[in-house]
Amino acid sequence: MRIRQRWILVAVALALSLGLAFAAPNLTVAQTDPDVVTQVGDTAITVDDFHARVRFVRWQYLQEIAKLHELTAGNLGLTAGRALTLLEGLRESSALGAQVLAQMEDEVLAQEAAANLRIAPSDEEIAARRDAFFSLWTGVEVEDLADDAAAQAFIDEWYAAAQAASSLERDAIDEVFAMEALWDALYDAVAAQAPTEELHVHSRHILCDFEADPGAAPTDTQRTIAQDCIRAAQERLAGGEAFEDVATDASADKASAERGGDLGWIPLSYLVDGYAAAAEIAPLNAVIGPVETEQGLHLLEVLEREVRPLTDQDRAEAQAALFGQWMEALRAEATITRGERWQSGIPADPGLDTLAPDVLAALDRLEGAR
Repeated sequence: MRIRQRWILVAVALALSLGLAFAAPNLTVAQTDPDVVTQVGDTAITVDDFHARVRFVRWQYLQEIAKLHELTAGNLGLTAGRALTLLEGLRESSALGAQVLAQMEDEVLAQEAAANLRIAPSDEEIAARRDAFFSLWTGVEVEDLADDAAAQAFIDEWYAAAQAASSLERDAIDEVFAMEALWDALYDAVAAQAPTEELHVHSRHILCDFEADPGAAPTDTQRTIAQDCIRAAQERLAGGEAFEDVATDASADKASAERGGDLGWIPLSYLVDGYAAAAEIAPLNAVIGPVETEQGLHLLEVLEREVRPLTDQDRAEAQAALFGQWMEALRAEATITRGERWQSGIPADPGLDTLAPDVLAALDRLEGAR
């Protein structure tokens, strides 16, 4: 599956509307101010703020591990993927620090973009984001949180523990919830530009595979073999053999070969580059080619072509792809200058030793089972 080109075009249009452009990221390492870890345009992120956020994230990871342990009655193997990801983050403090700093830089870019777009979450939206978080942790419905004494006690204890672990003030922690609400608002605004329909193509093909390593260009020998395969298929078709018979015998795409080369109905953006471009404009019911893709050489025939509404899943993927491209545009245009020693002193606390013994034992069992 390839990146959906139409969604990228929409993302480019949105980027241009903000005065952005797709270019190489302007990330440099040259700061001399020892109190500044990175400079995003005119906005400085201090070492103290960065380290406090790292400690906060580490504390959150530890809290999540403990919660997973509780929910699985000590069997972390039931959530092995997530538990091991959290464990790796806690152990690899430099890698986690890099992720946190990149996130903080993105937040600055998002805030600037939101200001340009006149997007700002309301106090109610921020409160809803915070309440949804605590509802998950307490098991109390959002509308009941304010009147539930046990839930309120948990929330107070949560803030106190978070402040103790990170040195962040409560207002700074609340800014995390405000940022999540801002991300939601930005996503909604950008995702609304995603397409709701797309050209679908019903085609069939005969593939002569290059048999090259993934991402590698074919050798001269591999290309010659594919060309000989295509010529043989063309000769058989010219001799009157049915397309489906030749595809069944000769196509390297075994899944479609079993159906006479028929790929069925596929959104154009799901087709590989080269094939998609040809299938979009090819005359119906005519064999064309060879068409080259990274996979090899194709003879293809477009049987039908029509614009169809996107499914809910495809629509969600379109929105996610569009937002990702929009964020890439923000990063590409930004000038981000990190301090020369930005990796120095990245906190490794709070650490695993703050977990309860039974949780640590469960982590040991999880790793032993790998």
